[in-house]
Amino acid sequence: MSVATFIYAFSFIPFALAPNWETLAVASFLQNLVLFYSPILTVLQADSMPIGTRGQGFAVAISVPGALGIISPFIGGYLVDSMGIAPAMHLVYGVGFLAGLLVAAIRWVTLRETLDPAKAEKIDYRNIPKVLKDSYLSFLETLRWMPDQIRVLAVMQMTQIFFNGVAASYWILYATAIIGISATTWGLNSAIQGSVNMLFAIPAGRMIDRFGRRRLLIPMMCLVPVFPLAFLFVKDYVGLALLVVLMSVANAFLRPGFQSLLANYTPRERRGRVTSAVGWGNFFVDIRGTGYGGGMLLFIPAAVAQTLGGVLYEANPTIPFMVMSAGMVIVWAFLRVKEPVKMET
Repeated sequence: MSVATFIYAFSFIPFALAPNWETLAVASFLQNLVLFYSPILTVLQADSMPIGTRGQGFAVAISVPGALGIISPFIGGYLVDSMGIAPAMHLVYGVGFLAGLLVAAIRWVTLRETLDPAKAEKIDYRNIPKVLKDSYLSFLETLRWMPDQIRVLAVMQMTQIFFNGVAASYWILYATAIIGISATTWGLNSAIQGSVNMLFAIPAGRMIDRFGRRRLLIPMMCLVPVFPLAFLFVKDYVGLALLVVLMSVANAFLRPGFQSLLANYTPRERRGRVTSAVGWGNFFVDIRGTGYGGGMLLFIPAAVAQTLGGVLYEANPTIPFMVMSAGMVIVWAFLRVKEPVKMET
């Protein structure tokens, strides 16, 4: 994962130098190609957390990076307003490259293996085709192994990724073009979202561990379809800020709740393969549209959703949000999630 993070840092360079959208498309492909390591970061976190504290543990893992990034959206918005979108984005991606190198170096020095070294297989990099073949065969074997509760979580994740993706790219477009929110104001709103999430994350994590995931997740899931519809009635910044606060409170429960639920159901020796297949349980929705979970089963729904969202937005800017709301109601059909009888270590 440390090596992959270094490669990921270099994937920012094409974005920083991109002269047209075609280059951005290639850069996006290359960047997502090296993000194969991202589910494993969640696996390392899950393996490192004691049983019964994963709700709070994932809440901390989410809120601390969010705290460091509270001011960055406002800075990004200011740069876009003052420099123009292309120069500002080139600068931001250049900074992203340097930050990526720093993160990769920190991971290289500080991360420790959580698997038993005696059981860990060595990868023969001289035979990459065999490595890829074994990996995909392992993926198919993992799908056959999955118990019902993990299958339910996988279907819920795929469904929410699709309908979330339909509107994901258009929150900011709608806000700036229809509502009249400036890029700087949008960035400030993102900072508010990060602040509220940081404030509620740890209490929410404690409540999840104390009262159970299902009891708290279901009410929050029932609120999710309301958010995109409420967004269409927002008329000014105050209304948008209020909506963001409510979304952030719900996300404070949804994100660590689903992550800990998936970790508690999955044995340690299979956690990497399961997470790589179905994502890391990142069930949430926010104005930045960052609801993707990184699993192989999620890539196709996400890609189709973004294409469909573009067609719908051109037809009528309100349709993607209506489709998202209706789709999130469909997710309710899969509310058969139960607390595990035995939590996996």
